[in-house]
Amino acid sequence: MRHWRTKPCLILLAAATVLAPALAAGADRIRTQVGIGYTGEIVGVDEAGLVFREGNRGARKRTVAFAEIRADKYPDLQRAEEAYAAGVAGEARAFDQAEMLYQGLLRKGAPAWLRVVVQWRMYRLYVESGRATDAVDAYLEMAANTPKLVADLKLPSPDETDHQANKAVLAKVEQALKGAAGKPYADSLKYFRIALLLLEGDPRQILEDNLLEPLLESIDPKVRRTAMIRKLDLLLATGRTAEAANWLEQVEAALGDSGVAEMAYWRGRIHVAGGRHLEAALEFMKLPILHPAADRNLTADALFRAGQTLEAANAPREEIVSVYNEAVQRYAGTGGAERARRELARLGSN
Repeated sequence: MRHWRTKPCLILLAAATVLAPALAAGADRIRTQVGIGYTGEIVGVDEAGLVFREGNRGARKRTVAFAEIRADKYPDLQRAEEAYAAGVAGEARAFDQAEMLYQGLLRKGAPAWLRVVVQWRMYRLYVESGRATDAVDAYLEMAANTPKLVADLKLPSPDETDHQANKAVLAKVEQALKGAAGKPYADSLKYFRIALLLLEGDPRQILEDNLLEPLLESIDPKVRRTAMIRKLDLLLATGRTAEAANWLEQVEAALGDSGVAEMAYWRGRIHVAGGRHLEAALEFMKLPILHPAADRNLTADALFRAGQTLEAANAPREEIVSVYNEAVQRYAGTGGAERARRELARLGSN
């Protein structure tokens, strides 16, 4: 999950412009990554970077891009960045080291510009290290203190498996939304609430309240696509099979060739709901046969469901075992493979 990389400097700088009057700092020495040094006083932040008044009398102003900043007075900022980069590269415990260094920089007396940088970078660390709950907490704290700082940040996707954490986060988000009217992050927080409700809410209530409509009308094609598929899931979950079949036709027309594999999967799901098990199995098997690399998780789930539908259709045992085995052997590490492994154990074929 690395969506934060889209505008790492401008996101921070545009948001922090409002802090300029409070960002004065004492004399400091700033270096760029290539080693060019400037001595003077940090006086603020603008869209281009850190505003720096050079020289003893501060006669000349210079703006240094945030991405290039290395503050001699705060060497732990550079050390934290190096540890963070090592964590992204997969080094064990590097994120822990980066977090410790960042937190140390937030000690009492740290200048406002440094706190802005560190808070934003801590959010980035939480997102990259998969700590969605901590990332949301950091986001909400930044939103409360400096709303423009989070205006263009994208919240992390909720963890579909951690229902307790999602419910706790949902309560925090709903509380934050009470005071979010007119704030630059209000829409993002509303969409995030919808994402949480789609995981933890009542499917019937979600459909009745039309919570998906804002997502279906989004200008972001990825958001629209996810919402279309989610509506299929909700319609099937609530037993509205005929509506799901009609909606599938609309989704298929909207996605065109880009949705061929997904549409086969959902046609299989609709056939299952209608009791047409062999037709369902044929649709599910299109994924591993025709689109094996399109989406490993979806393909593994399709194989698991193909095995289930073959069992329901009283297919030969060896065919069923073969399908489950394919999920386990070719798509290890996915949820579908794990479910297929359990089925093989039940059948005495693991």
